[in-house]
Amino acid sequence: MAMAADNFEQLLASNDFPPIIFLFGEEEFLLEEAYTKLINRLCPDENSRYDLEILDFEESKSSAAVENLIRSCNSLPFISPRRVVVVKRFENAFSGRLSAKSEEYERLSKYLNNPQKTTCLIIRSQDEKLKGFSSAKSGKGKDKLDKLIKDAKFPYNILLDKHTWFEFPKVYESELSSWVNRRFKEIGKKIEPNAVEMLISQSNPNLRDINNEIEKILLYIDEKEEITLDDVTFIVGSSRVYNIFELQKAIGKRKMGESLMIVENMLANERQEMLIMTMLTRYFIALWKLIEESGKTNNNYQLAGKVGINPYFVSEYLHALTFYSPNEIENAFLLLCETDEKLKSTSTDSLYLIQNMLVRIMKK
Repeated sequence: MAMAADNFEQLLASNDFPPIIFLFGEEEFLLEEAYTKLINRLCPDENSRYDLEILDFEESKSSAAVENLIRSCNSLPFISPRRVVVVKRFENAFSGRLSAKSEEYERLSKYLNNPQKTTCLIIRSQDEKLKGFSSAKSGKGKDKLDKLIKDAKFPYNILLDKHTWFEFPKVYESELSSWVNRRFKEIGKKIEPNAVEMLISQSNPNLRDINNEIEKILLYIDEKEEITLDDVTFIVGSSRVYNIFELQKAIGKRKMGESLMIVENMLANERQEMLIMTMLTRYFIALWKLIEESGKTNNNYQLAGKVGINPYFVSEYLHALTFYSPNEIENAFLLLCETDEKLKSTSTDSLYLIQNMLVRIMKK
């Protein structure tokens, strides 16, 4: 059975996972994202991780790699109903010419044609020779895809012909606007066209960096349904060095001087007091939750879900916990409440109040 990348979400929603899933393509960010979703779906808890094995063919010789792979796939699950075996950099084991008469060719061919039913094998590859399969499949005719599969070298010809596969082709700069719009639409948000252009123009032209900026925007707008140019300008505009996320990062590393400078620059041009207070309150709430949850699991994606932050920032938040004790985080909440009340009820200079608060939060 062959399946194109358009049906990936459909696969995730099902309980009927095929014995082999082949992920490949030039767009490393999308491939990694899909892989992470797949692993979290197949191995949703700590117990299921006992039946997860990850093989990396980075420096593997084909004979040893194939032998380890088949042995792992033929092993029975320990706790879960399904064993999950992952192969990263699959192409490295087949970079040379593999003889059709070799033992590893025969053994791998036999397994791919008759895989173990209690194992889900996930193969990842960024082989440069694997291009154009999804576009051929989405075309009107089937002839082009059949020819591509027929011309593919072993073992890709079997994987593409008989198993579920997903290609993640490169997203070029001319396609970034469409990609950003789809990204927001998938999560039920709208974004103004000029806001899309601002986001792309002020970000590095790759999906990973653009997605990081999208996550920051979503955090900033909270429940707001439409993202405006002002929203994007505030997060990724010319004052990126002095924004709330850089402030959080500096506070997390207990860099008092840098934190005070960022606040001064943030308040020099715009009234951002309430934004600072709201976001810092969320920041310390996340740190507080992380204290308890980090003792239960070391999986960044599970931690992100429990705490309510993007998985990309989990390491940064965990690092911040090495600088703050539970008592100091609790004290930060008291100081935030106290300062918030003063900002709303007194005429005292807001820069002084916030900087004074930060000094009291970060002082030893």
